[in-house]
Amino acid sequence: MMKKVVVGIVAILITLVVVDFLFIQDLVAGIKEKEDQLTLENSGEYQEAVAMSYDVGLQIGKMAPDFTLNTHNGNTITLSELKGKKVLLNFWASWCGPCEEEMPAMQKVYNELMGQDVEIVAVNMTIGKETIESATQFVKQYGLTFPVPLDTKGEVMKLYEIYGLPTSYFLDSEGIIRAKFFGPMDERFIKEELKKLQ
Repeated sequence: MMKKVVVGIVAILITLVVVDFLFIQDLVAGIKEKEDQLTLENSGEYQEAVAMSYDVGLQIGKMAPDFTLNTHNGNTITLSELKGKKVLLNFWASWCGPCEEEMPAMQKVYNELMGQDVEIVAVNMTIGKETIESATQFVKQYGLTFPVPLDTKGEVMKLYEIYGLPTSYFLDSEGIIRAKFFGPMDERFIKEELKKLQ
């Protein structure tokens, strides 16, 4: 009888040791898996994969289509290189009255938020009656200091389906479209929309 009790106790102890061992193995494997996941999430490749998982398009929640254009002062700007900043992407022309109306507000916001991971990119529709000279003159007249790319072939206009001016898109720091607006904006509206972005 005593032997059966001892054997039973030994069997229970062996079972506990085996269960304990298996539990510790699972725990260690779980920790290792979590470490690997954290390493992956902090890698540039993971961040790129997440960004690429968004569909490109013009709807809210889509990745803004990328483009590269020369600016009025001879620099080059690529939209995707602004990742990490909140972006107001504006489309305008110098002959457009409502565009002229909103430009001082955009410049004021730009001055105020400079150095706060915010960028304003005002793409000039440099086609038809708009010329590089008229766009450059407008920039000087209003003292615009944010990037002013020139869409001399109308490619970006087609890409963003611009049918009326001004048109503006608000992009978060990942380059995702979070809002779009048709017509002139005032300073208060611009700041409120930028504040909503992550």
